[in-house]
Formats: sequence, C-alpha cells, structure tokens
Amino acid sequence: MDSQAALQDAPNAGDEPLTHTRAALRTAEQSLADLQNDISHLLDASGVLGLVVDPQMRILRFTPNVNLMVSLTSLDVGRPVGNALAHLSGCDDLMRAVQSVLDTCVPEDVEVQSVAGQWWEARIRPHHQAGRLQHGAALTFVDMSTLKQTQMLLRASEARYQALVDWSPEAINILRHGVFIYVNPVSVKAYGATSAQALLGTPSRDRVHPDDLPAALDRLAHVTRHRADAPRVEMRFLRLDGAVMDVEAQATSIDYEGEPAIQVAWRDITRQKSVEAQHLHNHARIQMADEVLHLAFHDELTKLPNRRVLNDRMRQAMLSSKRSACFGALMFLDLDNFKYLNDTYGHAAGDVLLIEVARRLKDCVRETDTVARFGGDEFVVMLGQLSTDRAASIQQALGLAEKIRLALAQPHQLTVLGEGAPAASIAHVCTSSIGLALFINDDTRHDDVLKWADTAMYHAKKAGRNRVHLHEPVVGAG
Repeated sequence: MDSQAALQDAPNAGDEPLTHTRAALRTAEQSLADLQNDISHLLDASGVLGLVVDPQMRILRFTPNVNLMVSLTSLDVGRPVGNALAHLSGCDDLMRAVQSVLDTCVPEDVEVQSVAGQWWEARIRPHHQAGRLQHGAALTFVDMSTLKQTQMLLRASEARYQALVDWSPEAINILRHGVFIYVNPVSVKAYGATSAQALLGTPSRDRVHPDDLPAALDRLAHVTRHRADAPRVEMRFLRLDGAVMDVEAQATSIDYEGEPAIQVAWRDITRQKSVEAQHLHNHARIQMADEVLHLAFHDELTKLPNRRVLNDRMRQAMLSSKRSACFGALMFLDLDNFKYLNDTYGHAAGDVLLIEVARRLKDCVRETDTVARFGGDEFVVMLGQLSTDRAASIQQALGLAEKIRLALAQPHQLTVLGEGAPAASIAHVCTSSIGLALFINDDTRHDDVLKWADTAMYHAKKAGRNRVHLHEPVVGAG
C-alpha cells in the first residue's frame, strides 16, 4: 500500500471525538427506544388503554387493550386519530383537546362514551419523540363506567329527594351558617312570601319568635356540633308580615350539595292550637258548670247530697213504696258532743270530723240508700225497699241504725292542718243520737216523716244520748 492510500485510509485525528459522540448518541437513542418499548409492553400487560399520535394527529402506536373501547388494527397506524375514534360519543371534544395539548403542551382530560355505553376518561399528555424536536400526544383511557353509573344513581337519588322535599306536605328549610339556602313551596306559602327568593340568603333567626330564639339557637348548635337529630318540639315562628305561628319543628344534620347543612322540617299548628285552646276553654266551662250543679245539689264540705236531693229522693221512695208495698225508713242523726270539739280545737277540727262521719255513714248503708247532710252536725239516712211487713221492716231499720251508732262511736283520730303551723293530731270520741221513723206509700208527706224522725232524735238525746229511738205513730195515723 502506497503512502497516499495509507494516508487516505488512516482516520482523521480531528474526526475521532465526533465519531465517539455519534456512537454515544446512537446508544442513548437505542436505550430510550428500548425503554419506550419496555414501557409499551408494561402498559399492554397492565391492561392500560392508550395510544400515541404525532403532531399531525396521526396514530403512531396503540396498546391492544384499546380494542376494549374501539376496534383498531395495525392498519390504523398512520390514520388520523379522529377517523379511528369517530364512533366515540364526545369525539369532537376529544380531538379539540388533543390539538390543544399539541399546541400548548398543557395536559387535558375529556370524557367520552363508547358505542357499547361505557364511559371513559381520556387523559391527554404531551409526548416527546426520542431524538426529535417534534412532539406528539399520548392518550390513555380509564374506564369510569362504574363511577359514572354511581354518579347517575346519586343524581337520580338527589332528584327524587328534591321532588319529595318540594312536594312534602311539611314545610322544609335547609340552613347553612344560619342562612336559608333552600325553602320548599309549602314553606314559602307558610311564611307568607311571594317566592323562595324572598327568603333565600336571609337569616333563619329572623323567622323565630324572640322568646323562642335562644332555645332554637342552642338546638341548631347542638345539631351542627354533634351531627345529630333534634327531637320535634313546639315553638313559634314569624311570618314575613310579623304574624306569629305555632309550629312543630324538627332539625337534622344533612349533606346538601356536597356540604354540611341543617334541614328543618316543620308544620303550622296554629289552627290546631286554637282548636285545642277552645276545647280546653269549653271543657273548663263544662267543668265549672258541673261544679256549680254539684254544689247546687251537694254539701260542699262532705260532698253528700243536700236537702234538695233528699226531698226529691224521698218523693221517689214513697212512690216506689206505693208500687211495691214495702216500707221505707228515715233516720235523723245528731252528733252528741260536736260543740265541744269546735269550741276546744276550732272549726277546722269540726270540719274534719264531719267529713269522717260522712265517710262512716256511707260505709254502713247500701248503694241504694241515701246519706245526706241536713245542716250543721245533723245527718239524714233514708232506707228504701225494706219489707212488706212492718215488724220486719222495724227490725231491719233498727239493726242498721245500731250499726251506724256503733260505727260513729268508735274513736276518731283527726289530723287538722293549721295555717302556718304543723299538722295537729286529735283523738276524739263522737257519739250520736238517732231518731227513726217508718213510712209506706205516698199518703204521708215527706216533711211529716222528717218531723217524726227529728222528734224521735230529740227523745234519744233526752234519754241520755248515744242511742236510737223509734217513732211510734198515733193509732189511726198512716
């Protein structure tokens, strides 16, 4: 080989660094290509749906899993991506987003839907080609059908809830930070507003009666702090014209439009309260009338029938006696040492004794018999339907009179309540003098029978008290 040829074949000393640089660059490019290839295989293996487009929006490559969304083959490489994805709903928005990423290198996300109805989120990111100044875009698709379905169900649920609230027979308010953010039609009408706008954004406290406001604010604070329900209570709200409404209200913590809020459900019970008040008023009037009527026919202290009732029942007993031919009897009782009790311990002690005597008398007689207070310490007992035989009737009446005498003679333990003083316990023995008179049919006036029994009682007192005396009619009298 001549020297010229050797000179031509020998490497130029000045080109040696450039050769090494080119070799290093080729090695780096190959390494990057291998890395991209590895990433592509990794994406394929992980099931990621993705494709890459060049600056002209032509398909460079795609993962096989893209076919889960849209059908692509190797023949689609080099095709405009818009044509390949034309069957996707939302494709136009997707293409605009891809062009924007190519122009600005700013990532964008777009939702699209396949023909099969699946929803996908397309995530578009800049993609730089290895060793090139030009760049493309990488599109990855994430299946969000389940999320979309959940969102749709949530929206449907919210729509149903909204419909239920809108058409609820109760007034519904939703508050946040103490301000109305929702009022349903019933609430608008109840407040006397022309529209919901008259209430929205206004403080809810303005619609609460001032006297009920502290308790209402405490309840709302409790609901907010503990995310708990507040039980239904009665309170007063104010209409826009200042009129007061009686309401039943209940508060609960909810999430409204993604943020915590308080829902207040309430109903106007003003009319109901008015009816109840009228009912109570009428009941009080009826009760008062009953009490007046009772006082007209009963002794206020002992609650026993008074003379008016006694006279009426005696007339009835005499008429009954005429029909049945049975004798009746009348007892006139006087307490023997009542004055001593009153003089020694006062009228309060005497009243307690009279009440106790009335109780013992009622315990001694039948349900059909009558016990009446005649006045002061005098009582009358009327017995009806004894026997058709006079002697047998006398024995029955005397037996009951003796039972009464013994019952009243039992010691009394009287508890007397004094004004501003402790209760006093008084032991007292009270005997009685009893006059007894029989009657039959209605030939005799009841006033005469009372006089007979009264006279017989005085005979019992003259004879020593604490005894029973029978009136004996004059021969030939009824």
